[in-house]
Amino acid sequence: MSEIAFDSSKTKDILMSANAFHTLKNNLVNNIGSHKTKGFLFRFGKEFGMESAKNTLQNKGSKDLVGKRHSRLGHVKDVIFMGEIISHPDGTIECNDTWGQWVESFEAALHLKNYGLTNECVCHMLCGFASGALTYEFGESIIAIEYKCVAKGDPCCEFKVRLERDWMEEEEELIHLYQNDNILSELEMTYDSLLHHKQMLEKISIFHGQLTQKVTEKHSLHEIVETAYDLLNIPILIEDIHGNPLCKMGFSEEQQLLIKNDKVKLSEFNSKHNISQYKGNQYWKLTAPVLINKKNYATCSLFYFDEIHIEENDHLFLERISTVVALCILYEEAQFEEQQRMRSSLLERLIHNRNIKDIESYYKFLPFKFQPPFSTGIISVKKKKRNNEIIDIHDQLTQLSMMAKEWDLPCIFAVLGEDIAILNSLSSDKQGWEKKITKIFNKMEKQNSEYKYSIGLSRTFSNFKDFESSLQEARTAQRFPNQKLLTTYEHLGMLGDIVKHMSIEQLHEMAKKTLKELYNFEDPRKKELLHTLYVYLLNSQRLKETMDELALSIGGIQYRIKQIEDQLQISLKNASTAAYTLLVIQALILSDTLNFEEFGR
Repeated sequence: MSEIAFDSSKTKDILMSANAFHTLKNNLVNNIGSHKTKGFLFRFGKEFGMESAKNTLQNKGSKDLVGKRHSRLGHVKDVIFMGEIISHPDGTIECNDTWGQWVESFEAALHLKNYGLTNECVCHMLCGFASGALTYEFGESIIAIEYKCVAKGDPCCEFKVRLERDWMEEEEELIHLYQNDNILSELEMTYDSLLHHKQMLEKISIFHGQLTQKVTEKHSLHEIVETAYDLLNIPILIEDIHGNPLCKMGFSEEQQLLIKNDKVKLSEFNSKHNISQYKGNQYWKLTAPVLINKKNYATCSLFYFDEIHIEENDHLFLERISTVVALCILYEEAQFEEQQRMRSSLLERLIHNRNIKDIESYYKFLPFKFQPPFSTGIISVKKKKRNNEIIDIHDQLTQLSMMAKEWDLPCIFAVLGEDIAILNSLSSDKQGWEKKITKIFNKMEKQNSEYKYSIGLSRTFSNFKDFESSLQEARTAQRFPNQKLLTTYEHLGMLGDIVKHMSIEQLHEMAKKTLKELYNFEDPRKKELLHTLYVYLLNSQRLKETMDELALSIGGIQYRIKQIEDQLQISLKNASTAAYTLLVIQALILSDTLNFEEFGR
């Protein structure tokens, strides 16, 4: 099929090649989109069909006209038309099961040749031609719609014919597309849409520019979010990855309470453009991640209460807010890390005994009063379950520093091997300090559920010449296996002084004399008996508690105790002997000579 005829008047036909029609259609798709092209081709065909019917004076009121004109003009090879269209004397028109087939449709052939198989019918111009011709012939709007097409793999191109009003319920959207205004109206609509889009982009650009300027002027996160709220008038909440609020703006107390109570009931409704949409009982939430180096640092959310609805372009404003919040966090983080390096360097100088004479002159750079009495702490971070992953001790230090700032705790941190050292300015309120540090670590354990923490705290001191001694006290307190979060050196009593003032050689000599054959810690069986003895003594020689902790029967416990007494050549019923033995074992643990980690202690 090389060319197609298009009537322009009673006397002239215009010939158009199939390739020219393909070019026309292709340009339409590229410029107004495939969806609007369907309507354009239908209306083009309809005008063509009506004009063709006007120019054919004979057979007025005959459906056969459609098939003859189709085939004569080269649109199809033939048309099979079934059913009938009845024109009643009262002027009403009736389509009785009217349908037809186009044999070798040029539109389907062109589509297959140039695009291949599709998932929808493509003979829109033919549908329009048939609709226009029949509408003119019968004097009422009649629409032909294709529902089988060779271009989508069907054996034939088949269409149904009905009155326009009869199609409305079944094909309302398609009928509206077919019967849309002319191309000029569509271009006007496109222009309006582009103008609206341009205005929206300008608004977003101004919004982004104002927020970015706030960052460059070093405004705080609170001030930046306040500016965003003033521009949008939508409540904004910034949270860290643990759900802790960093900044919030525009909420009433009632709304804040509603969000807090409804948090676990939120359900994700939709997700696109990297934005998640959530539905609560009485509000909607739009959330975007705050990404830095592809890592999620926080979330930024817009909240919609009462009858306020999410607008189509709100996600664009939210994306700009999250980007600016990321810049703000980067700046604050860099500033915080710089301060933290300075603080850590002060503590590192004390740890390594370097240039400590003038260290007090650096106190003025700290954002809090730093004055005696001081105390030193050692913080141990361990995994609850052993695996090959390495603990990021610097990340733990950063989290602690941020929480100390949040709780207004006057202290500085530094990494010490695999632990974290802390130097506190107690300001004489030791109980208040211990209460705050306990709350901080309770929060740390919630945020890092895979880790467990233990803190050892030294006695107070006022002169930095006592720092090294206080660090030893903190280490000794931290090693004490009492399963508590915080252990102070004072809690150790006499045991702490024994470990602190006795040399390691003296301690081992005392242990050899006391533990005798059980002193061999490399022998698994003897170490197991020593652990049993330790648990038995810790539980004040109560068999039931010892049995529960070691998961042994009473008979098994009694058998082991008999073996232990035989090897130590003592009776554990003697209270002073039992107390002294426990003291020796604990001294070995505190000196880091002995541990029972393989037994869960």
